[in-house]
Amino acid sequence: MITTSNYYATPIILKEKDSGLDYRKLSETALCLAEDAVKSSDSNILIAGCFPPINVSFRPDLTPSKNEVEDFYETLADIYKNRVDVILCETMASIFEGDIAAKIATKYFERTWVSWNTRGLDPLLIPSGEKLYDAALEVSKYNLDCQLVNCAHANLITKSLEILKSCVSDIGVYANSSVHSPRYEKLEKYENISEVHYHHMVEINPREYLNFAKEWISMGSKVIGGCCTTTPEHIRLISEIRS
Repeated sequence: MITTSNYYATPIILKEKDSGLDYRKLSETALCLAEDAVKSSDSNILIAGCFPPINVSFRPDLTPSKNEVEDFYETLADIYKNRVDVILCETMASIFEGDIAAKIATKYFERTWVSWNTRGLDPLLIPSGEKLYDAALEVSKYNLDCQLVNCAHANLITKSLEILKSCVSDIGVYANSSVHSPRYEKLEKYENISEVHYHHMVEINPREYLNFAKEWISMGSKVIGGCCTTTPEHIRLISEIRS
């Protein structure tokens, strides 16, 4: 499965970068590129349509009003209808936004995945400070195909996956190709939880990442992939052991 590459093509982020950019046109382009890639591969590849956070990742405090978030996901749903296999609500950092994304996605699509983010020092919490366990239970009222965790260090995200497993039947994970290391002094002040993430980051290679993937498989993960700093080699190795 591949995802559409419109993660940062949101109305708020684009307005800050270039007011002339239209997230709807960019999202359509991202979907067309994914469709072309599938056709050229001559393989049975599925497409996941991305429902990203509407504003800066890991900053749920910057999320706008409910109506604005709903309009954003409704617009993406219109673009994706009858053209994607799954909707991936990814890197959700608050119950507020995750709930809206899941509600709209399940209204139009048979298969919806909701992926939570637990970036930071505590793999039991999402960036809003809410418990991952509570977030997973909150959206379980929708007909979800899978709940996942993504975009955090591989060693910490394994602990997050344990929480998901305790309350959700179908789980998945796609971590960053890195691990958390306590070797640096703890940051006392920061604006974005990503500062903590990178402060303690040590990158790992594809085979080291594979060792974590094997553990995730043993935990019952239905979906395994790669997020930041992962490469085609990471996916190739995972594909080999799963087949």
